Amino acid sequence: MNYMDVIAKGCEILACLFLAALGVIVLYKIFTDKMDLEYLISEDNGHASMSRFQLLIFTFVVAISFVKLVEAKDEFPKIDSSVLTLLGISASTYAVGKGIQKSGAGQEPVAPNTPKPTPPHSVPKEKAGSDEQARGPAAAA
Repeated sequence: MNYMDVIAKGCEILACLFLAALGVIVLYKIFTDKMDLEYLISEDNGHASMSRFQLLIFTFVVAISFVKLVEAKDEFPKIDSSVLTLLGISASTYAVGKGIQKSGAGQEPVAPNTPKPTPPHSVPKEKAGSDEQARGPAAAA
């Protein structure tokens, strides 16, 4: 085993550790409610989006298939044009749907189970007297 094989194996282990760390961070943020996946496959109005769901599923299926092929053959497989065509159709379906949605004349009704948007972080209002005291006498004059 030469030094290039050792370097390649080390890079492989580092890449796996990096991806595992990213996965742990994402899972931690999901479980602590710092990352919300509620709108992953829904539109802005709360309705489910078939084109988003299709794009998500196709992407995962193709990615997992390629990982399995690389693992089985120990080399990167040749990407068939039909696979790229299917991914392109899925992505363009999403893009066209988004374009049609944005160009629509009126607003679609919001789904009944859609949570109300959270207001931006607001600073609690202080009493007017304490605000003047905080600025000092020079600012009040």
